[in-house]
Parts: sequence; C-alpha cells; structure tokens
Amino acid sequence: MILLDSCPICKKKNLKKKLNCIDHSASNEEFTIVSCGTCDFVFTNPRPKDENLTHYYNSNNYISHANLSSGLFNWTYQRIRAFAIKLKISLLKSVSKKGHHLDIGCGTGEFLNACRNVGFNTQGIEPSDIARSQAINNYNLSVSKSTNLKQFNESQFDSISMWHVLEHIPNLNQMLADINRVLSKKGKLIIAVPNLKSWDARHYKEYWAAWDVPIHLWHFSKETLVKLLNKHGFKKVKQKAMIFDAFYVSALSEEYKNGSKNLIKSFAIGIISNLSGIFTKNGHSSTIYVFEKK
Repeated sequence: MILLDSCPICKKKNLKKKLNCIDHSASNEEFTIVSCGTCDFVFTNPRPKDENLTHYYNSNNYISHANLSSGLFNWTYQRIRAFAIKLKISLLKSVSKKGHHLDIGCGTGEFLNACRNVGFNTQGIEPSDIARSQAINNYNLSVSKSTNLKQFNESQFDSISMWHVLEHIPNLNQMLADINRVLSKKGKLIIAVPNLKSWDARHYKEYWAAWDVPIHLWHFSKETLVKLLNKHGFKKVKQKAMIFDAFYVSALSEEYKNGSKNLIKSFAIGIISNLSGIFTKNGHSSTIYVFEKK
C-alpha cells in the first residue's frame, strides 16, 4: 500500500480522515478517504501500489471497458453514451480547431472515432488490453497502451480530453506537467470528473458510487480541481454539467446501499441532484471543465 503523508496539491501534512468506503465492484475491501485541512483536497489514502491497481478493475460493472449491452441498465447506458458523445463532440468543436486531438483513457474508442469523423487527427491512450483492442479492431484507431506522455513531442496536440480519467491517474502532478508539455500554446484540456460536493454525493455518503475506491485515487470539487490546474499552468475557460451522470451514479449508489438499483427512486434522486446543481453552488454529480494552457 502507498500512504501519503502530505497533500498532493498544497504539500501540507494537515490530513484528516473523511470517511471509509467499500470497494463494491471488485474486492469488497474497505478503504479510507482523507481530506486536507489546508486546501480541502480529498483523496484515497492509503491506496494500493500502482502495479496492484489492475486487480481492482476486474469487474463487469466497469462498463466503459466491458462495453456490455445486455440488460436494461447496460442497454440504457449505451444509448445515453451515444447521445453524450454527440454533446462532447459539439463541445470540442466549440473550443478547439480541428487539429491534433489526444484522448487519454479512450476506452473502447467511440468518442475518439467520432472525433476523427468530424475532421480531427486523433491519437488515443488506453492501458486496458480489452478496451484498447476493441478501439483498434472496431474503428482502426491509433491507440497506445503506455500512459507515459514522453512518447509524444512538445506542443504536439491542439486539444486533449480526459473523460472520467484524471481521478484514476497515480502520478497526478507528473501527468499534468506532461500534458502541459505536449499541448500547444492556447491548447484546450477537457476534463470530466465527479463532484464530491453534489447533492447525490452528500445524500449517499459512503455509499456514493463515484467514490469508487480504490481505483478513484483523487476526489475533486470545482475549487480543488481549478486550484490544481492553475498550479500546472492552466486557466478555466468553461464548464458544463453532465446531467446524465446523476442518474447513473444514483442507480449504482442505491444498489450499494440497499441491494437494488431501484431505478424509479434513483431517477428521482438524479432529478433532485440536477436541480440542486442548477440552483445552488454545490454543482452537479459530474462536471466537464475546459482549461486553456496559459
């Protein structure tokens, strides 16, 4: 296990226990989440060693890698994902020219393929053998297994996306420094992450599915994410709610807490969370942020 004695953002040692969570997907092990009393950053601590993290991804519940379509829940997920990809493409086109785009954690390649179809030169990174092989075989995409960005040239990309990926990255500060290097001047970095201050997070507490320990190493709010990205030479230029995530996360959270997804109840929770995101400063269940390299 890796135990951090200081905060990755502010480097202070003012850490305190926030809550304990169970890994409901793969191991049923319990993990501790801590928060920094100085800058409020939240992270899983201690966490498995990097070489052992793969074990915790071995679950059919990890839909973005398994790409399942059987069952109502998985079928609905696939339909919503197809619609969400169109929204993501629209966002990308609105903030970046049709240059070179890198999708870190491209999964089975649907978004990256859509990028190529609208004129972007594309490159993907996907460490999962199963997901990467689907991206290559289904769409003939260029996808690297290595997450080391030293494989790319300085200022090689005009835009980079990380859809629910940053929370998985072990070497957080090094990855963001490398992203800065390979991104062109005024290039755009698009990051989607869960929001620990959302209504559904506060409602489900330790059962909130987006804690997703231990594969979610870092847990963000808007304030801590912006602070981290500012530290690495980026400024926030735009943000957009991911309204569908509230329903998906609530369904899983309901199952973790009560043994059943209870789609009617979780749909109601999702609506409440989205309304809270609109009318309060707490934000939505998940948010897309667009950053520009300074």
